[in-house]
Amino acid sequence: MISEIEDLYSIENVESEFNQQSLIKLLTQSSRVTYEYRKLRKRTLIDPILTNEIYFLTSGAIIATNEDFPTSVKKADEFIGLDTIILQSESTISYRTIVECEVIVFQKEEVLMELFSQQEGWLFLILEMQQQNRLLMNRCFSMRGNSISRLSATFYELATRFGTKQGDVYILPKYFNKKFIAEYSGLSTSSVTKTEVVLKKEGLIEFSDKVYIVSLDRYNQLQNLFT
Repeated sequence: MISEIEDLYSIENVESEFNQQSLIKLLTQSSRVTYEYRKLRKRTLIDPILTNEIYFLTSGAIIATNEDFPTSVKKADEFIGLDTIILQSESTISYRTIVECEVIVFQKEEVLMELFSQQEGWLFLILEMQQQNRLLMNRCFSMRGNSISRLSATFYELATRFGTKQGDVYILPKYFNKKFIAEYSGLSTSSVTKTEVVLKKEGLIEFSDKVYIVSLDRYNQLQNLFT
């Protein structure tokens, strides 16, 4: 399938023309698709299979878990449940809001009809499945290491995707507290506390004013320590 896509388009063109930002523009501008804005409280559970809905996150953060294993954190401008168009069977993935969120809600049937009415609409689904598989593989790989490698990988991922750059460091949102960090890295809070001592000593992280501060430069310099 990928080789066929490459025959028609360059990888750069596929990623720029069929990304999630292009899809949300397509859906919201279509006369065949209805949608609504919805606010979700903190710790709200989302089940795209049960509701037959697809969500586009406009603000906040949502954690995805597969059989209690945290697989990813969804951030603003990402879809939730788009993969259920292909995976029609009961999914083992569940979603929970970390903070108060706002989403755009679509009916799955209308999204499906809109995509298949487009000549290359199926490419949106192919790229979404690729992205989900890539995230899951990366997560599984990073969770195989010791506590230092797992915790450092967690800080690296959250910093690159959610951090606010300030000089040479990235500041994480306050909702990524120690309890969440422990859950996402698959460690106990006591293990996180002990491992943080090492990461602070090595200059990878700081904790100030109730937020984590991450140095990606130090992460790249200390790869031998984390493996």
